[in-house]
Formats: sequence, structure tokens, C-alpha cells
Amino acid sequence: MERVSVEEFRTSGLGVVRPVADTERVPLAEAVGRVAAEDVVASVPLPSFRRSAVDGYALRAADAAQALRVVGKITAGHPAPRALKPGEAYAITTGAPVPDGADAVTLVEETEQTGDWVRTRERVEPGLHVSPVGEDFRLGQPLVRRDRVLTSVDVAALASQGRETVAVWRRPRVAIVSTGDELRPLGTTLGPGEVYDVNGAALEAMVRAAGCEPIRLGTWPDRYEVVREGMAAAAARTDWDVMVTSGGTGASVPLFQGVDVKTLHDLVPAVLAEVGRLIHHGVRMIPGRPTALGLLDDRPVFALPGWPYAVLIHFEIMVLPALRRMAHLPPARRPALPARLAAPVSGTEGFTRIIQVRLDQESAGGLTAEPLLPPPPPSASRVMTQMLEADGYIVLEGPVRWEKGQPVTVWVDPARMREGWIQ
Repeated sequence: MERVSVEEFRTSGLGVVRPVADTERVPLAEAVGRVAAEDVVASVPLPSFRRSAVDGYALRAADAAQALRVVGKITAGHPAPRALKPGEAYAITTGAPVPDGADAVTLVEETEQTGDWVRTRERVEPGLHVSPVGEDFRLGQPLVRRDRVLTSVDVAALASQGRETVAVWRRPRVAIVSTGDELRPLGTTLGPGEVYDVNGAALEAMVRAAGCEPIRLGTWPDRYEVVREGMAAAAARTDWDVMVTSGGTGASVPLFQGVDVKTLHDLVPAVLAEVGRLIHHGVRMIPGRPTALGLLDDRPVFALPGWPYAVLIHFEIMVLPALRRMAHLPPARRPALPARLAAPVSGTEGFTRIIQVRLDQESAGGLTAEPLLPPPPPSASRVMTQMLEADGYIVLEGPVRWEKGQPVTVWVDPARMREGWIQ
């Protein structure tokens, strides 16, 4: 099975997923960040009564040139006891109902009150400082469209209609599996040659950030019987929509050269080919060449390599687009900033190479991009320190060589953006 390009792999990944069709209702307080599964229109105009836009006096515009007798005060939530008569005025607060008989409100700052009488210095015309019925939302006005990512503003608009809940799409459920004999749960004591399950924790965090629900299926040791049994058990479960595994993808290539799968150490693609269907194994990308894509019980499986950086970058480039499509979310976009290389870098024939960089501000105001390359032997998959230092990455296609000072586009992690980087 030949390696495919990054774009071929990503297109295949998008092709095997479908947006979730199930919906649920959530309280408005929990709706921010969820995706609306219904169109909502205003069932109540806002405001539903004429209300004052200022503190002042409600009056008839035709009476504004004379002294008016103040017959009471109207506050928000407390309508006037009776309609306004000619020659009268009501003191009124912002948001209070404008009484029948009044067609304007004059600003308190533009008035003089003596005893029970008030005069205005303001030019008053009908409608002055009065919010009419439906000024904000008219009856039937669209408020929220289906597939809109809900914000706090949307919550406020829905609350104005008295709604307690809103229909949203169910979050896609993502099964997460880590493979490897050396893996141990977080919080335990490590033995010789053992490491913590970094990828499981990172994948769970990324799945949540993608608007999906993670379902941990544990770890599978690098043994054929365990991996096959785990995959068969996962296929029988109905509580996940897509699976993401990490580790166990490298040496399965010999399977397609006639090697018995039971003799392999990295088993995931080979077992997936037996239990389900293997679509791709291998992508022309550095890091993470042995990434695989398949189907298990007709549900997508993304099998990522084991090195943490390869997991993170392949999740973003290969898995995230598919998950966001399933979640009815728009494609994720990294900010792109221009910079100049601080050191030369080289690509590889036939491959897309991702190199992390650290950005520094130049005295002239531009940015320099320092490539974060690991020490020999070179393997960008293996160094977590550079992951902590990186502000973004650059993409090299094929056997190009970029010298120091070369203008480049840096795809920046939004969480690493700093003041002054965007001029």
C-alpha cells in the first residue's frame, strides 16, 4: 500500500465522515460553543411595549412649549396607573413603559422642575427618546440559524424570548485508544522502561477542544491477540462515532509484503485490515509517515503514530477537519503571519515537511522564525521541549531549501499570539 499525499489523506478522511444527525436540548447557560440544530425566530417582539430610552419626562410633543404638571413617576416594570392627559407629564426612568397618551420623552438634563411643574428646553417631536414595539426584534425576525456556533450574544437573544433551552447537535463521540507495552496510567509509579500515556491525555484534550466528546477505551499492549480482541470489542460498541488511536502503526507495512501479522510489533493497521477495512496506510508527511485511515464497523478510524508531536500535528491536519465536519463546525483556521527565517531549512523529496518555529520580534517591527530542530539523530517527533517553545509551524513541500532571511508564512497557534505581532 503506497503512501498518499497530505491532501489525499485529508480528503479521504472527510469523505468517510458525516455530520451527526442526533440533536439534544441544553439549558441556555450551557449553550455557548454548541452548534444550533434549529432555526429560532422571535416569538415576542422586543420591546413588547413602548419604553423610554432615557431618564426624563413622558409628555405629549404638542405640549412641550408649556409648563406641565407632573402627575407621578413611572419606573421599569411598573406601568402608569392611567393615561396621560393634555398638560401633564410623568417622570420616567430608562426602560419604563411610556404611558398611553404620551408620544415623547424629554431628557431630565434638559428640564427644570419647580414643585409639581416641569418645563423642557429640548426640541420635542413625536417619538423622541421612545423605543417603539419591535424596535430591537420584530415578531418573526430570525434570531439564530441552524448550524450557527452559539455565543453569549445568542444566549441573550434567546433569553429575550423567554426560552430556557435550545436544540443543538449532539457532540460526536470519539473513542481514544493508546497502544504500547510501555504505557502506564497517569498518577502511577513508573517501572524501568515505562512512560506515561501522554498521547491519551493529549488526544482527550484535543477532542474536547474540537467540540467532541472523548471516550477512553484504555490502552492495548503490543500483542496481536490483545489488539485484535480490543478492536473486535470496540466494533461491537455503539457509543462512539469515530476512533483515534496512537502508536503501533510503523512496522505493519510488511503485512502487505506477505509477512504474517502475528509476527509484527506495530499491529494497528494490520489488525484493522483484518477486522475492518484499511483505506490508507502511510502519508507523505514528516513527521508521522505511518499514519493510517480505515473503517471499523463502517465507522472511521484514524490510526496515528506514537510520538507526541506527530500525534498533535497529525490530529490537527488530518483528524480535526473530519471531527469539525461531524460536529457541524466550520473548518479551523490558524492565523498566518509573515516572517523571515532565522536559519536555513530543507524539505524532502516527495514529502510535506512540518517544522515548528519560535517567533521573535525584530527591532524594525517584523518577525523572525527560528526553526526548532531536534539534536541528531534528527527526529522532530521525539522532542517535547520544542513543542513547548513553538509559536507555530512552517510547511515545506518537496526538496526545497530555504536560506536564512527567506520570507515564510508561519501558521501560528492562536493561544501563542502576542500583542504587536499583527501590525
